[in-house]
Amino acid sequence: MPNSSLKTTDLIPDKRNARKRTAQSSHLIKESLKRYGTARSVVIDENNMLIAGHGTVEAAKALGIDKVKVIDAKGDELIAVRRSGWTDSEKVGANLADNRSSDLSEWDAEMLNDLAADHDINPWFSEDDILELLGETPDSDDLADDQSDQLEDNFQILISFDSELEQSAALETLIKQGFSCRALNS
Repeated sequence: MPNSSLKTTDLIPDKRNARKRTAQSSHLIKESLKRYGTARSVVIDENNMLIAGHGTVEAAKALGIDKVKVIDAKGDELIAVRRSGWTDSEKVGANLADNRSSDLSEWDAEMLNDLAADHDINPWFSEDDILELLGETPDSDDLADDQSDQLEDNFQILISFDSELEQSAALETLIKQGFSCRALNS
């Protein structure tokens, strides 16, 4: 299968994308592209509709990155993006940026609920997961068997902030102090 090229404007966002970008996650994806350039692939179908990588494409467009190298694949092999010449700090930064930006995005509960009506979205989301995202409580008859013996002790604090800026500053301070933290937006 030959490779081809497209422009980012040729890629069609999937209206059924159930992942929503927060301001912070969008900012981090753009920052990652500025610092490290493109380092991961997106997935499109035969009609150039995005399957995965909506946030990356949005950020690339915003930064003026318009070239897309298309590698046709059947899905029976991994596709690796090889980057050379990075310092150790750049490698660590790219790794953290790739993993952190998805942590800060949110799920579109209504879209997941719609998708579940027409598609099998297990094992990624159970009915209880979707109900929880929708702010509903699952029926007690539907709850899974008690698995508390498999849980580790986990002590948490939930803190509310008046702005995303305050949240980011507090998160940065706690991370510097060695705490395992993540930002949640609701």
